[in-house]
Amino acid sequence: LFRSLSFTVYAKTPSLDEMLSQMIVIGFEGVKEGDKWVDQVARDIGRQKISGVYLSEKNVQNPEQLKKLTHYLKTKETRRKFPLLVIVEEEGGKGSLLDASKGFAAFPSAYDMAKFHDIEEAEKRYLERAQELANAGINVNFAPVLELQIENVKTSPRSYSAHEEIVTTYALLFIDALRMKHIVPVVKYFPMAGKHLENDFSTKVNVTQQFSLKQLKPYYDLINFGKIQSVLMSHALNQELDAQNPAIFSSFIIQTLLREKMHFEGVVFAHNLRTPSIDTTIEFKKRIIRSIQAGA
Repeated sequence: LFRSLSFTVYAKTPSLDEMLSQMIVIGFEGVKEGDKWVDQVARDIGRQKISGVYLSEKNVQNPEQLKKLTHYLKTKETRRKFPLLVIVEEEGGKGSLLDASKGFAAFPSAYDMAKFHDIEEAEKRYLERAQELANAGINVNFAPVLELQIENVKTSPRSYSAHEEIVTTYALLFIDALRMKHIVPVVKYFPMAGKHLENDFSTKVNVTQQFSLKQLKPYYDLINFGKIQSVLMSHALNQELDAQNPAIFSSFIIQTLLREKMHFEGVVFAHNLRTPSIDTTIEFKKRIIRSIQAGA
């Protein structure tokens, strides 16, 4: 599916600028044509400077407005070799991007889905949400979360369960629903996010004490099932895997563990590169370079 979005084979070798542009997705402010940054992004799309856009709460008011916004941006891709990536981070629960207060269907958090909805109900709810995303012009979703909760510890509702069988089962329902509607699921946050599930990347996080190899099991199983096309990296430091580098900057975690040992062949995303979750002594430009050098 991702090939149809961004990996179509070139008739000739792409230029360096073309290859670089395919690595860049940007967020922006604005909700409609005529807004300053919406029009600037539209020009960047037309000039083939970026591969896609990341939509946040700054861009979403209601279903009709969102559909018009994505349609306007997609009209600028006529000269592009690849379809525009239109990315959101829609998991459900409190603070959902497609919130019921904005006219979208109510959608439970991962924890509530696994706790209160059986597999048949969950499958139906995920298909409904995938259809809403498709109707809005979305083709990539940074979800679901594959993190195992820590048993007997209050953790984020963004995680399904402490049991890997439950995580894998419900995540697979979400993944299949998205793929059925031609939306690329991006599972996260590899290998573990810890407190970043709760504090939205507002601090540096060390997960060394909480991590165990069973955290990798949902990833391992879904990679083996051929269900994972793309992964979003964690910002957390895990000294059991890399003594110095957070996952987003770790070539061992991305290249050796994820790609070589777990045989993942898809796309690795890095995001939230401006947040305090990364050492503030590392300037923004260097953050980008380090994540690319690590394998993102």
